Formats: sequence, structure tokens, C-alpha cells
Amino acid sequence: MSTSDNVTRLARRIQRLTGLPLWRSRELARQVRVFVKYPAPDATTHAQRRFEAMVVGVLANAFRDRQRDGAMLGVLFATHDGDGLTLHLHPEMADEAVGELLAGWTGARRAVEGVPGVRWSARDGRLVIESAIFPARITLVRADGAPLWVPDELPDEIVLVALQSEVAHASSWDRPDASDVRDLLWSRLLRRPTLLNRAAAAHGVANCYTHDVVDLVIEWCCGDSVEALLAALLAHGLADGLADGLAVAHAAEFYRASATAMIGGRTVVLRRHGLCDHEDSPDAPTSDRAEAVR
Repeated sequence: MSTSDNVTRLARRIQRLTGLPLWRSRELARQVRVFVKYPAPDATTHAQRRFEAMVVGVLANAFRDRQRDGAMLGVLFATHDGDGLTLHLHPEMADEAVGELLAGWTGARRAVEGVPGVRWSARDGRLVIESAIFPARITLVRADGAPLWVPDELPDEIVLVALQSEVAHASSWDRPDASDVRDLLWSRLLRRPTLLNRAAAAHGVANCYTHDVVDLVIEWCCGDSVEALLAALLAHGLADGLADGLAVAHAAEFYRASATAMIGGRTVVLRRHGLCDHEDSPDAPTSDRAEAVR
């Protein structure tokens, strides 16, 4: 298929999702020029999507702008096996990622931190985390193949006593207006870490955080334009199907003047700063510095 055909097909997808005029949709589509017919598979159950969304929320707020080598959530890439998900963690971020996900059970902290209801088991250097509240699991591995740090198991009586508070914490993720959309989008981002990491490609870091369990904000200064990252996410199916449950205008929104895009009723926010946050760094792209001055 020719590049022009890909652009046309992607432009039509963007128009359907956003309600933008076709000419504007074509502008976005030209940023990536790729129409992905078979995106990464979605988690098939609500429980799995919720669990994956919880993992995103914990890791986003844990690392914020402290990533290494552009691994936004500490994840370099992901592999899928049916509904199964394996996250390949950056070797220098892996131990901290595990500690944050299991924060309710490490150190002096208890089950109101980390992923509520999380339990774990070690298997051949891999760490399988799963929920004690609903049927869901994720496998964690170090991307370099080295074994992951694994905390000691806790006595059953402690785990049982904590479960009630964990269930209460997990219920805070229920939102009457957009929890299903949020879970789907955050889960999709976790399953597409190489796309998410594009925001941090220029400097190896970007800002990523949530407002409670409402939205996920991704902010960066150099590299991809908002148009390019939004188009790449849409090309890889991030917003597919959202127009079925949301007003078209809210499935994906793009505000060129403020360099901001919002996806899924504003549960994912993309924002590129006009000025470089690393202007004193020798790695700051000169073209972006010049653009900021103009």
C-alpha cells in the first residue's frame, strides 16, 4: 500500500474519532504516514484493564520526570500473549518500579499505597503480580534478562487483615462518568510503551503524572510535536471505539494554539511546552531552541 493510501486511511480514522475536518485530519495523518491495521491487542476483561490502569497510575506518579533513557513508566517495551501482558523494565528502574507497585507491602508502608490488592510470586527470574480483588495479572521482567528484586512474602494473617482496606482503596477508582474509558486508554498506553516513550526521546525524560485517578498528563518540550504524537497514538488504535461511547468531540481533541491534545473525554492529556526545559543541556536540540525563541 502506498504512503498516500496510508495517509488517507489514517486521516479518515482521525476524522471519525475527532470530528475534525478532513483537511486537518490529513495534516495530522501526514505526521506519521502509517495506518496500523492490527494494533496491539486490548486486554479483554474489565478486571485486566482496571489492573493495568492502576499500574499506570502508580508508575506515572512514582517516576514523574525521573526516567532513564526515555522509559516513561520504567518500561522499555511490552510483549503480549493473548490477554497476557509482560512488561520489560529498564534495568536501572526495575527495582524501584517493583517497590512502588508493591509499596503497600514494602518498608513501613501498608496497603493504601502501591496497587491496591496486589500480590506477587517469583517464577524463573520473573515477577508475576496479580490482584487479590479481581482476576488480573501482569508479568514483570528486567529488559536485560537479569533477575528482578523480589520482596519477602508476608504472613497470611497480615495479608487477610489488609484486604478490607485494599478493597476500599480500589473502589476509589470507580467513576460514574469515565472510569471505563480511563481504564481502556491507560491500559492501551501500558501495552504501547514504545509510543509513550516518544515523548521522552529528545532528553531521556518527560513529565508524566495523574490528577488522582482522573487523568494522565504527559508533558514534554522537544522532539515530537503534539500533532505527531497524537497522530502516532491514533494510528496505533489508542482511541479506537471511543466514539461509540463518547461524543465524537470528546474522543480526541486537538488544540493547536496551546499545543495540547486530549483523548477519551480528557482522561489522557498531551502537552508540549513552548520553551525547552533543558536549554542548558548540551543534548537540547538546537532546532527546538530556535523554534521556542521564534
